Amino acid sequence: MSIKTIFQDEFHSYPNENNPMASLYAKEKLWFSDDDNNIIATVLLDNFDNDWGFVIMALDSDGKYRAIHGEASLESIDLATEKLKTKITDLVQEGEVKESLFDFDTNEEEIEKSGLIITDINLEIKKYFKKHPEKLYELDPRKFEELIASIMEDFGFDVELTKATRDGGWDIIANIKNAVTDFLAYVECKRYSPTNKVGVSIIREVAGVHNLRRPSKSIIVTTSTFTKDAIKEASIMNDQIKLNDYFDLKNWLSRY
Repeated sequence: MSIKTIFQDEFHSYPNENNPMASLYAKEKLWFSDDDNNIIATVLLDNFDNDWGFVIMALDSDGKYRAIHGEASLESIDLATEKLKTKITDLVQEGEVKESLFDFDTNEEEIEKSGLIITDINLEIKKYFKKHPEKLYELDPRKFEELIASIMEDFGFDVELTKATRDGGWDIIANIKNAVTDFLAYVECKRYSPTNKVGVSIIREVAGVHNLRRPSKSIIVTTSTFTKDAIKEASIMNDQIKLNDYFDLKNWLSRY
């Protein structure tokens, strides 16, 4: 078994679940596959710390490639490439043949014994922000909305991210519906600097939309904090508006 270098276009021609949020933290620099193209991989340069990492993806039973292993915080591109190739070799040797390596109908005990580490690029991003919450301030506001939407999904919500061109009131529609309850939340995201507190005008804007559309709860999430007047204004809504600041975000991220 050999590992070959491939071009970026070939890497992206394979049907892989390349999460659009991956570009938040890294750029692809090198691309690889095994002889049979059952495994593909890319070496990544971290956008924030300028260190190196990699992600390995394997062919699933539905014909798509999904992330099975990744590492970060490596010192050089050479080290990342060496570790990537070693890991691919180990994965193939542990699996011996394609059927045993990529049979995702096996039970959890068999997967654990195989040594495969199932990861998610999305999860790695949230782990990164858990470690470096101050990097949230460097996010594009739209990417911040995507991050919050992903966290809301992890909390059990079905989420819909609204169009970037829509102004005021909500960025995310989050819903939990089951036999017991039907809870609908409108989420407004504000990626502000630490010194730019969310003021009373935002609270009134969200309150206006809340009174018009009547979700179960309206939520404001910010990388900053709220002014005293904003907190006072939200309290008038009798807990119908929930304020989540930078410290709440850090608490959310701590679970990853």
